[in-house]
Amino acid sequence: MLRSIKKAYEIIREKDPDTAITVHTIRAWCKEGKVKSLTAGNKVLVNVQSLLDYIST
Repeated sequence: MLRSIKKAYEIIREKDPDTAITVHTIRAWCKEGKVKSLTAGNKVLVNVQSLLDYIST
């Protein structure tokens, strides 16, 4: 499931309203290759399952 960084952040907030993860953090993880993502023009699409897996480890 690919979502924009903002939508991925909203999914994380729904699961944990008190999360310390920010949009900036998700963007950095994508850039560092820690979370699978796809760049389409200027937009970064995050693989939400990869993000959830990374957070849970």
